[in-house]
Amino acid sequence: MAVGEPFAFCGRIVEAYYTNAEQDSVSILWTDGEKNRDYHLKVDEEDDQFKALLDEFSYESIDECTLRKNELGRQWWRDAFNDYAQTMELSFETPEERQADLSLIFDFDPEIPEQKEALFKLKLQMFEQDIVKNSKSKVQKTTIRKASTPIEAIVAYNKFIKK
Repeated sequence: MAVGEPFAFCGRIVEAYYTNAEQDSVSILWTDGEKNRDYHLKVDEEDDQFKALLDEFSYESIDECTLRKNELGRQWWRDAFNDYAQTMELSFETPEERQADLSLIFDFDPEIPEQKEALFKLKLQMFEQDIVKNSKSKVQKTTIRKASTPIEAIVAYNKFIKK
């Protein structure tokens, strides 16, 4: 079978995916060499066009493309929603997420890279505060810098506040 025979998409398929939850319709993305084109057809194993698609693209490949396309769409919406929430300064933390933040204080484990990173970010945020930034006390700043747990860092930061 030559490229483009017997149907224009033959030998040129980029991807194919289901277009609905019933999985009775497929979209075929194919290229003519200059631009991508889209072709829709019904899932019908008796149809010659659908048979030509299956000659090149298996059901498993259609499933994989559908999953990938749907996940990309979901991720786009999550990103757009998060961008909007940040722009509007909205917070949608669940009680579990808020509790997880407290685990850094009560269950700190320096062997867990994410917790070490969180301690580092905590210290950075402390150093960004005007009360610390404008302080001349190198000893107190060093105490924050050398803190090995979040509680130690908070105690050191508290000394700036109590002045």
